Amino acid sequence: MAGVGVLALPKAMVGTGPAGFALLVYFTINAMFVGTRLGLCWIMITERFPEFVEGCRDPYMVIAEKAVGPIGRHVVSVCVAITLYGSCCVVIVLMGDFLFNIFNYFDVDVTVCVWMIIVAAVMTPLCWFGTPADFWFIAVGALVSTVAGCAIIMVKEGVDAANKDSCYYIFNLVTNETEFEVNRPAPSSPLDFGKAFSSMMFAFAGASTFPTIQADMKDKAQFPKAAVIAMLILCLIYLPMSAVGWGLLGDRLGGSVIESLCDGPVKICVEVLFLLHLISAFPILMNPPSQFFEGLLKIPSNFGPKRVIFRTLVIALLLLLALSLPDFGAILDLIGSTTVTGLNFVFPPVFYLFLADKAKQKKEWTQRPVSLPVRIYCWHMVIVGIAGGGIAFYNAVTNISDALSGGESCWESLF
Repeated sequence: MAGVGVLALPKAMVGTGPAGFALLVYFTINAMFVGTRLGLCWIMITERFPEFVEGCRDPYMVIAEKAVGPIGRHVVSVCVAITLYGSCCVVIVLMGDFLFNIFNYFDVDVTVCVWMIIVAAVMTPLCWFGTPADFWFIAVGALVSTVAGCAIIMVKEGVDAANKDSCYYIFNLVTNETEFEVNRPAPSSPLDFGKAFSSMMFAFAGASTFPTIQADMKDKAQFPKAAVIAMLILCLIYLPMSAVGWGLLGDRLGGSVIESLCDGPVKICVEVLFLLHLISAFPILMNPPSQFFEGLLKIPSNFGPKRVIFRTLVIALLLLLALSLPDFGAILDLIGSTTVTGLNFVFPPVFYLFLADKAKQKKEWTQRPVSLPVRIYCWHMVIVGIAGGGIAFYNAVTNISDALSGGESCWESLF
């Protein structure tokens, strides 16, 4: 998720100022906490229900069902599917944008919408693998390309901000000099923080894939530690990227930080690196909800024609949605303010408390008492998630309404 999240975060900071960076650290701590709670939830599940020790296609749904019943399972199923499939829509749009910019630099005239169709066709075979364990190497490539791309972006911003010949400077007819004025507006309303909230939630949206990854691990007890390290790495990527962009460019930042770079070979290089990341991330995002629905449809877990047909049809549907609203920021904000907020902020602490407390009813289960500070922190996350998600949702709906009223759709250009 770092590739998509890191591109939107700098712009989100424009409306919050320095308070946004404190909020980012706060979200990192919460993401670490969520990772450890979900890890403990799955450990409790495998302790109490041995049939899940060898693996499971839909671990997050199982956690929800064992914690609060069938209703919880259905709600989480819908949220996971919307989050991850929606994220795939975002990735399709971004890859289309990157490919358009890259080839346009070399005078190849193909529209973004056509590139999105090409992206969907090329990515389909990569999504025919089984579980994340089948392509663990992809995650390594995604991280390396993201870190390299972020480093180049920060250096490029710094060099161009100091170069009077760069695209940031304009000629002042009064002073007869080139000028570059950085504006860093202060927050004007809670809605400014709503944008930051949804972008940050999306940036840490990996919680919905955590149980699937843990279920495939050999030593599942090590997952909480792995989750903390992963969130710390994300923060070390997000914080400098946001601070440098906000400090050097201010409100000149675009919806994607790459849009703010001056045109040239360096920008193309960055887009290629993030394109590699998105290619790597797409199958990982597709996999958990696909495994779940394949289980419902009785599709065999081994590679076969039924899996190929199902996942191909899913990608075709995602392409139709992406072509209808090719604005990655609008989609990102909507997902971040709704399903991601539930999966990352609200559900994990609730499920953890319910599973831990259920051990009191069965003495044969391993007792896992929850201390008062941990219990308070869990409920604080629920309250903050609901309040922040409500503000962010209002902001997201407004953005989508503006995008649709502006005629942002591929259908007119394609037909």
